[in-house]
Amino acid sequence: MELQSGQNIPLNQSTLRISVAYPKTASFRSDIDSSAFMLSPLNKVRGDNDFIFFNQPSSPNGSIHLNSSGESSLFTMDLSRIDSDIAKIAITLVIDGADSVSGLQRIQLIVEGVATFEVPSLPGRAEKAMILGEIYRHNGGWKFRALGQGFNGGLEPLAINYGVDVSSPNSAPAPAIPTTVSLEKRIQEKAPRLVSLAKNASVSLIKHGLQTVKAKVAFVLDASGSMTSEFKKGHVQAVLDRIAVLAVQFDDDGSMDVWGFAERHRKYEDVTLENLDGYVERIQKTGKRGMWELLPGLGGTNNEPPCMTEIVDFFEDSELPVYVVFITDGGISKTKAIKDAIRRSANHAIFWKFVGLGGSNYGILEKLDDFTDRRVDNTNFFPIDDFTKMSDEKLYDLLLEEFNDWHQAVRKQGIIA
Repeated sequence: MELQSGQNIPLNQSTLRISVAYPKTASFRSDIDSSAFMLSPLNKVRGDNDFIFFNQPSSPNGSIHLNSSGESSLFTMDLSRIDSDIAKIAITLVIDGADSVSGLQRIQLIVEGVATFEVPSLPGRAEKAMILGEIYRHNGGWKFRALGQGFNGGLEPLAINYGVDVSSPNSAPAPAIPTTVSLEKRIQEKAPRLVSLAKNASVSLIKHGLQTVKAKVAFVLDASGSMTSEFKKGHVQAVLDRIAVLAVQFDDDGSMDVWGFAERHRKYEDVTLENLDGYVERIQKTGKRGMWELLPGLGGTNNEPPCMTEIVDFFEDSELPVYVVFITDGGISKTKAIKDAIRRSANHAIFWKFVGLGGSNYGILEKLDDFTDRRVDNTNFFPIDDFTKMSDEKLYDLLLEEFNDWHQAVRKQGIIA
């Protein structure tokens, strides 16, 4: 079976042989290494023994073993011997040298007797590392997910991302990586209170291979009456703060388009680092509010499709990818009209990240993985039951999940260059 990026498949056997082939082009001069990370539910190794690579080719109990040659690697695994507190095994590929993955003829992963996955669109890609796939626990068994997720920087930042102590004797030396002006530095200059957010965002951007991607960013907030508590607690402003940090990274001018909607909708002044503080409170004071209104003139009930349609109209000619964060507390009922807007937007460079904020009855948003009647999968949804209990690290990982998969898919489809 040929898998596509993001696709998963059940594993019905406990013994696996996973081969990774990465033949080089004639001009490729760097070293290539494949490795595996055994990860806890927190997506971190428990210790350096959970990192399987060329200097440490076997796990302590022999459940995973790695054999490598010049242009291929073979992992043998006995899933029945994987410790119970390991939730996931990430299979990765890293390049040590001046080349990037674009210098390889192909990257192919084969789970023998189960499935084959070939990483798409290598030409032009600048990443030095790839998270090729994951073996993960699911309902008492195991599944494999194909990823092909780029990760810049090589072995050291990849290992750090997974919690490996790179200063330990068992760790591999990593090449010096030239750096650009960091997100933290740009944030420090204009909004120092957000520096801690920038640090978490930077880790997630690297992890998801998005640190060089340029995109327009839009924020859409549900201002129906049921959102009153989330507004009063400051959760809407807090989410806006976190998306603004991503806007600084993705957008050259660091600005972000903003819409609010209830029964009606409205586009507001773009958000920048200069006007971010108190933004939500200010737009609540732009006019007289009715009894159930959170934003003046919008009414009190939720009506998503007209706002979504305007957003598609606004961005349909964009040459850059558009990353739309859409927060709502649920009560979603206009399934057909929402699907129509999403289907139309799938023909353009528009990706929707739907975030459930302290609500329920998210309707079609919870079933978007089953919505296949569109050109590309351009949506992702996750709920936050209690914003105060979610770490920024976890939030950024969820916010960026699937964006790179979509970005690669629309490039392959020719929707963006």
